[in-house]
Formats: sequence, C-alpha cells, structure tokens
Amino acid sequence: MKIGVILDKEITRDQRVLNEVKILEGHGHEIHILCPDLYHLGMSATIGNIQVTRFSMSNRKREVLFGIVNRFPLYYWIWQKQIRAFIQNTRVEALHTHDLYMARPVHVANRKFHLPVTVDLHENFPAAIQSYTWATTFPKSLLVNPKRWSRIEKRYLLYADNIVVLCDSFKNELQQKFPQLREKHFAIYPNVPDAQELLDHEIHPEVLPHDHDFILFYFGAIGVRRGFVTCFEALKKLSATHPKIKMLFIGPVDKGDAELFNAYLKDPQLKDQIIYFKWKDLSEFPSFVHQSAVGLSPLIKNPQHDSGIANKVFQYMLFERPVLVSDCTPQLELVEETGCGVVFKNQDPEDFIKKVLYLYNHPEECKQMGEKGKKAILEKYNMTTAGKELDKLYR
Repeated sequence: MKIGVILDKEITRDQRVLNEVKILEGHGHEIHILCPDLYHLGMSATIGNIQVTRFSMSNRKREVLFGIVNRFPLYYWIWQKQIRAFIQNTRVEALHTHDLYMARPVHVANRKFHLPVTVDLHENFPAAIQSYTWATTFPKSLLVNPKRWSRIEKRYLLYADNIVVLCDSFKNELQQKFPQLREKHFAIYPNVPDAQELLDHEIHPEVLPHDHDFILFYFGAIGVRRGFVTCFEALKKLSATHPKIKMLFIGPVDKGDAELFNAYLKDPQLKDQIIYFKWKDLSEFPSFVHQSAVGLSPLIKNPQHDSGIANKVFQYMLFERPVLVSDCTPQLELVEETGCGVVFKNQDPEDFIKKVLYLYNHPEECKQMGEKGKKAILEKYNMTTAGKELDKLYR
C-alpha cells in the first residue's frame, strides 16, 4: 500500500517515526512523508527508498503558530493546504499522522479524498500539555488554552479509523473514557529501539574518566515532570556516604526548568557528583551506557506518564543495564513482567535512595536484571515483533 506519513516535526530527528516507516517499508509498503522544513534541509529528499516532501516553515514559526492554535487556527489552515497538495501529488492510499493535534488538519484536508486515517499517539497529549511550564504559565496560558485539549480529545480521536498507542493500559483508558472508540482498530506500538542499529555502533570505553564510579544514567529530555528533582535531592544525601555514586544526565532541559536544573549543577554538594551533557548523538549512547551501572527513568506519575514507556528504558535494557524506574503504571508493569530492574515511589527521594543502595550492594542481582532486560528486548520489545501490529493496519 502507498502510505502518506504526516509529521509536524523534522523526520530525521524523530526516532520513533523513523523506526515506524522503516518497519512499514520492510513489509512492502511505499512510504511518502510530509513534514515542515524546520531546519532548512531542502524541500525534497529521500531516506533510502522513502520520499520526503517538506514545505517552508521555520521552527520558530511552528512554535508560535502551534502555541496559539486553540485561539487562532492559522497553523491548521497552512497544514490543510499542504496535505491536500501532498495527497494529490503522491496519490497515497492511506494517511498515517503523528500526534493527536494533527488529527484535525488531516481530517479536514482528507474530506474530498476519503482515505483511511491512522492517528499515532506518541503520548497522552491533553495531559502532557497541562504539565508543560511554557503552556501553563500566565500570560502564555491565555493564548495556549491547554485545558481545551481535554475537551476536544474525543472529537479528534473519532476522526481516526485506526489509533496507535504506546501500551495496553493507555488503550484501555481511552476506551473506558470514550466508549465509541471500542469500534476503532487499535495497534500497540511501544517506543522500542532499533536493536541492531544500536548494537552496531562502536563503543568507546574512555568516553567518561570515571571508570570506578557507580553511575546512574539518564538519557533524554530533562524536566521537573521527568523527575530530576527527586534524583538530585537523593544524590545530595548519597554523596555524603557514597561519593562514588554519581549521575550522568544527557539531554536538553525544558526551558521553564533550566534555572532550577542549573542551580542543582552549581550546588556545592552536587557539583562533583553530576556529569551533564546538553546533547549527544544516539550513536554515542552505547559508549555512555557501557560505563554506567544503572539506567534511570524517574518520571513523576501522572496521566501523561501513564500512557507509555520512554524509549530510553528499552535502550538501557538492550545494553544489559538494570533499570531504576518510578512507579508509573507502564514502567511498573514492564519491571514486573521482565524482572529487568527495580521500582521506586515517584517523588520520594528516600525510597529512591533505598533502591539505589540495593542495586549498589547487589552487583550479581544487577547483572541478572540486565540479562533479563536484554532477553526481553530481543524476544519481544523490538521492531520486528512490535512492527507486526503496525503492518496489520494496512492489510
């Protein structure tokens, strides 16, 4: 089938979407992608045999127009025009759009074409946007109107013929909240890694100068809602008795939380205990995880974080590192199912400390957890196995 993928971000910077299109192409589908040219990469390109069509829009323009879309829908009008032209030029037979908010422009643009539409939910967006500092802080909140997303969620989901979610528990939540969705075809596609690609990257053993430290590794976007406060408050206490326990954080910090994060980095108790890099390419992940003892996902439990598991967790597991995760439902269920790590009570530094010290003092159990985690990735949580669910949408 000829599938049109609609993404309002740069395709080469969205690993989940790249993995999905790779899967669909591998199952014999012809893939065409429409996305904005946020970084001036050119209006057309190819990724292997996949055709990419871009249209002119700066990243700043996207941020502003999307931020006010609930008040002034210019962002949707631009997308509707681009989607119509994309359908006419490529003659795709189905549309696969990413994120809840893109369901509306796809629905409107598709009215005269009547193509089947899949809405791929990367997160619980109505819950997520209400946790973003930039969206909920006055006066921006007046323009963003974040609470409106909860009111229009049902309508946008009903535009879809198929819905992709990250886990069973989020599917069940949506169907309980909106019984009409029980008639929709759901596919479960977690944020599983491209295992072979990651394993093929070269490991550089000297990437960190802390060979004998017990490093707790966090990889990905950083924010208060993602739990760094709990980590750092716990580390303050740990540093006094266990100075070899350190934390490695790699990723961009949410703008609204940058001041607090930087204050922790400068804290006299923590400045020698935290290693921080603003960004590293995914190809460098194996080298950093190789020198780490534990993989962290300390998310604050909320409806957004109960909608799926971050790809970092599966990546830690692939490299045989035990995971230390908060008690968000999908993370808790993964650990209970696979035995790949331990769970702490979210926002509880004392419980975090307790679980860190357990891992620190039980190296053989850590090794067994790591082995169980990798086994789970190779047998179940990988693109080959999970990708079969995506392919079923187009058969």
